[in-house]
Amino acid sequence: MKKYAFAASAATIALAVSGQAFAQESDAFSTALADGAVTELAPVTVTTPLRRPTTVLQSTSTVTVITEDDIEKSAAPDLPSLLKRYPGVNITTNGGQGATSSIVLRGASASQTLVLIDGMRVASATSGTAYISNIPLSSIARVEIVEGAHSAEWGADAIGGVVNIITKDGSTCENGASVCTTVETGVTYPWGGYGTVSTRGVSNSGVNFNIGLSLLGTEGYDFTTADNSVHEDGRDGFLQGAFNFALSKDFLWGRLYTSGLYVRSNPHFDSAPYADWMTGETVYGANEADQTNAAFKVGAEVDHSDTWSSVFELYSAFDYQKNFRDGHPEADTHYDTNRYGLSASTTKEIQAGAALNTFTLGAEAYRETVDSSVEYTETARDVAAVYGQYGLELDALTFNAGLRYDYDEQFGDAVTYNVGLGYELVEGLTARASFSTGFNAPTFNDLYWAYDGSYVGNPDLEAETSKNWEVGLNWAPTDTAAIDLVYYENRIDDMIAYVSDPVTYIGTMENIDKAKVSGVRATYSQMLFDDRLGLDFGFEYRLPKDETDDVYIANQNRLKLTAEASYAATEKLNLNAGIEYVGSRWTNADNIEYTNYAQYQLGAYTLVNLSAIYAIDETANVKFAVENLFDEEYQTAYGYKAPGTTVTLAYRRTF
Repeated sequence: MKKYAFAASAATIALAVSGQAFAQESDAFSTALADGAVTELAPVTVTTPLRRPTTVLQSTSTVTVITEDDIEKSAAPDLPSLLKRYPGVNITTNGGQGATSSIVLRGASASQTLVLIDGMRVASATSGTAYISNIPLSSIARVEIVEGAHSAEWGADAIGGVVNIITKDGSTCENGASVCTTVETGVTYPWGGYGTVSTRGVSNSGVNFNIGLSLLGTEGYDFTTADNSVHEDGRDGFLQGAFNFALSKDFLWGRLYTSGLYVRSNPHFDSAPYADWMTGETVYGANEADQTNAAFKVGAEVDHSDTWSSVFELYSAFDYQKNFRDGHPEADTHYDTNRYGLSASTTKEIQAGAALNTFTLGAEAYRETVDSSVEYTETARDVAAVYGQYGLELDALTFNAGLRYDYDEQFGDAVTYNVGLGYELVEGLTARASFSTGFNAPTFNDLYWAYDGSYVGNPDLEAETSKNWEVGLNWAPTDTAAIDLVYYENRIDDMIAYVSDPVTYIGTMENIDKAKVSGVRATYSQMLFDDRLGLDFGFEYRLPKDETDDVYIANQNRLKLTAEASYAATEKLNLNAGIEYVGSRWTNADNIEYTNYAQYQLGAYTLVNLSAIYAIDETANVKFAVENLFDEEYQTAYGYKAPGTTVTLAYRRTF
């Protein structure tokens, strides 16, 4: 760990490099390192908001960036625990490590939030959600979170926003060598441990590479509450192995690259046996799974000139889940998704006087296939799209616009667009506004589930659609402070909801609901004491309303407060502390107190997290971290206990 690892600039704070993520950043700030040197930081570049490299302010969107340094300093043992401490992000988990988790942005559902790995969509085509618990922190270089509808850039499922998880590449070695190997091992409570090894660098032939392996295991705890109908006594453990790689090489004409992530795990969960209501026989369901997730791509970037480049990519991603119970083969089920895709885009910059015009044209296509123990009337679908984006930079003005056409052989076509405007009112104070549309494709479960006696899919479903607008201000009053404030509204139409026939009680899905999610989100960051102390605060209040029935959307919190402090106590010791408060939320769509429900609301909770990193020398450190210091008892999903106190002690060394 470098001795200035916790000294951060206001720009870096604004992008969540030292704790609480900020939505925007100013053009550049200078930072005073612990040794007194001053380094000018260039604007941080992101690719997710407009599907091309821009600074955060140029994107005119609300953006959060989580860096590799953030991950290292965090007390979080897994990806869901890391993401949930950021404003605008809502995480629901059915237990601890390895449990099913979902991510929600701006009150949209998990299937309305697009999750990518290195720009590749990885969600299950049957459930419509990504298994984020199976993406190890050890493989992640950064996470870009973009809020609001972004279907004009990425297509289906980007109603609430996009989470792009970017894996590690062959970045510069910490010890200054051309090639280095980093080893980390740790123990955790509840009892478990992990080990990672990665080698990265640049070969003599100019190949930039990274290869990583990780293994994690924990005995876990009993995930479910006693009143949960699936409750079984006993701990729910988790075992995970992962491999990731990245290779690239620069040429005079451009760059060739490839990357991949493969993860396999064995999560345990509760599924209590029950008596069949007709026969009285005991029915056993699966209580553990083999979960496999992977994403691979190969690409080429061609530089036609200094102002014109094109990108071509092929990718494959899959989500395999096999559920089983030892000794009961009748409980076996599997849900496998395969996705194969290709994309091409070209970007041209044209300078016209003081105006910089950027044009992007692109096309992509992918095929989804499903193989399952459950019968589906259709098992494949093809999707194709073309899109265009335009950007203008003229003095204090930034303008973005985009248009996309998607064709899905299952539900037809969709046209989406985005418009964004930013203007620097005075030095350091920038106003922004944007409007965008989105859509969410129905899942295979929604569409094609064959009749099983109680439920049948509806092949006539249409896509859910949305309109999102936001206005915001970003202000850097000094070189060591930054403030961001945004108000947003997201309207969702034709929401897919479960309905049941009043006579036959046979259920299906229909487009019937409307929702409106509005909210205000604010963040503030400040560096003090010669940049030794960094403070970050976040606030979000939102109203997730089902307008069809004029009630709050179930399982959506309305208030979230966060605070982070990062302190360079000495040149070797760095301390971090964080507090997260989440308000209460309804567990039922009617927002009423059911007498037969043990809980009709999930209560508010407050979490305190701590971490300390001590640099033994320039190449080695030890880390002590505690998540949920005061062992707060809380739930993010009804009937499932969230993790209690989690302690990690780790050692890391780079050779």
